[in-house]
Amino acid sequence: MATGGDVSPAVLLTVSGLGLLTHTYGCTVNDLADLDSDRRNPTRRRSVLVSGAISVRSARLAMMVQLAAAVVLTFLTLIIGEPSWVFAVGTLALLASITLSNTYQKRRVAHPLIMDALFGLNMGIPALLCCAVVARWDPVPAALVALAFGLHMVLLNVVAGNLKDLDHDRAVGDDTTAIRLGVRLTDARLLIPTPSYLTLLCLLTSASAVSLFALVLAAPSPSGQRAGAAVVVFALQGTAGYSLWGLGHRQRAVDPKGRELYLGLNFFSLMVACFLWAPAAVTVVAIVTAAWVPLTRNLVTLPRQEQEQIV
Repeated sequence: MATGGDVSPAVLLTVSGLGLLTHTYGCTVNDLADLDSDRRNPTRRRSVLVSGAISVRSARLAMMVQLAAAVVLTFLTLIIGEPSWVFAVGTLALLASITLSNTYQKRRVAHPLIMDALFGLNMGIPALLCCAVVARWDPVPAALVALAFGLHMVLLNVVAGNLKDLDHDRAVGDDTTAIRLGVRLTDARLLIPTPSYLTLLCLLTSASAVSLFALVLAAPSPSGQRAGAAVVVFALQGTAGYSLWGLGHRQRAVDPKGRELYLGLNFFSLMVACFLWAPAAVTVVAIVTAAWVPLTRNLVTLPRQEQEQIV
């Protein structure tokens, strides 16, 4: 996605480490902020904080170490790479935004959709910040990736994240977009949507699809490759849309673990679109994802006996 200027291996390592740190920092902040709520949620009893495997004091210490290390890596990247005030200021602002959004995501400090949008912004902006360390970089594809991935993460929160814990969130007084828009679930976990919630889903899915097709059409690839990628993205997005349609029309139940089909299809769509711009990087992401998903599949799964007791 850069039009010139090579990136040194040292800068790549610091930027990769910074990405890992910001992600783990956000997760730690979120886990600490939601601890009281998670302690009353049976499906979260295996969380390391809820179970006591890691103490609250240790988690807070880890949070501070992660934040300090992220700040150090930010300035280290500037020292060993090409100085860029956009990268430095943007990364520090991102850390502040991650702290704010993860601390107050389900609190009544703003409309929950604003907090969901802030979460999407936090996930998308790193695409722009990473490119900002490259000389003479092209901001167009980075901005399209940031938009597509940010919308994908807003959808993740509004659908999978909101619905899997809907009854619990309502019981403990948490504020989410689904709750604010009046969504409910039947005893069989079938969705009872409202017109405003369905309208929001249509807007988000449409915007997500448009950003993906824009990323494909703007790629500097032969027309045949762009056409092929567009067909694949169209098929994936059509299937994802059908999955959401089935959810909204009670054709299937809400997944209690948040593993909604549209999430995977949206992610694959983004990888197909990005492959036209950076095939090597997308191949690495695909390999890591293929190895990571099965390894972590059962980390948050309760034993069958405990699941039956909860039911």
